[in-house]
Amino acid sequence: MSYSSETAENRERIGLHSEAVMSRIENPFQAEGVWLKANLHTHTTNSDGDTDPPDRVAQYAEAGYDVLALTDHRVVTAVEPLQRDDITLIRGLEAHPVCPDGPTYHLVCLDVPADFEYDEGLPANQLVQTVRAAGGEVVVAHPYWCGHSLQHILTLENVLGLEVYNSTCGKIGKADSSMFWDYMLAAGRMLPGFAVDDVHRGRDIFMGWTMIRAASRRLEDVMSALRRGLTYASCGPEILDMRLDDGTIEVTCSPVREIHFMCRGSCGFSLYADGGEELTNASFTLPNGAGYVRIQCVDAHGRRAWTNPQAYRPPAR
Repeated sequence: MSYSSETAENRERIGLHSEAVMSRIENPFQAEGVWLKANLHTHTTNSDGDTDPPDRVAQYAEAGYDVLALTDHRVVTAVEPLQRDDITLIRGLEAHPVCPDGPTYHLVCLDVPADFEYDEGLPANQLVQTVRAAGGEVVVAHPYWCGHSLQHILTLENVLGLEVYNSTCGKIGKADSSMFWDYMLAAGRMLPGFAVDDVHRGRDIFMGWTMIRAASRRLEDVMSALRRGLTYASCGPEILDMRLDDGTIEVTCSPVREIHFMCRGSCGFSLYADGGEELTNASFTLPNGAGYVRIQCVDAHGRRAWTNPQAYRPPAR
């Protein structure tokens, strides 16, 4: 099916601009709970990482992380022997189904059963369906690094979100996939964005993370928060608050040099601390054509933080 079709039938099928898709991301800054620091894409010696699972878990626990997903390539790493009181572990894997007319997909599968099995020859959407039927969720990994087109990503159905930042992909200058995210948002696919380090070895560890607003550190509450979009992504700055009220969005953050309000197409607004004090808050009144708004904060070292998108419907006249 062509996603360029504008028929009512195709709009209904792929969810373009549907209320259900546009409204499913909640604002984490208005939710009850605690903030948890998470890495949702991690490798060990069970695939091509340089550190065994017990030591990998210890690295993140000792660095102050609250949540860690072990996602070795094609292998489910048992987390039961690795449990400890100071970190919540998510059982997962990274799968690689074929993309019929493009590069192989990299799909991070979260909260799968210990005995989860799948056929990598399955079409990608059937694999996603298999993961979700088993109680898990799927995140699209590093689309920029993979070399996917927007069409390749739009073809994927029922994914939880995509990696807006992957520090390991910075080795070739492709850590940031935010442009893919904006194209998807402009097409009506309102998905959360996650930051990860995708550590295999070396300096990439701890260089990207996702903050989760969950009722508790229990696995069930963590997964519920991920499904509701109660997150923001970062590789440095901290976002303290974000509110969208009567068409005006406001953000409060740790000191940064730039704050960008990203919307559909040419809509949006940016502020810069040119020669002055760093920015810690900003607001923007959305134009009618905004469609959505997400915020990107950039600190003095070029490190970024990203809020999830909020859908915007101008008031009826």
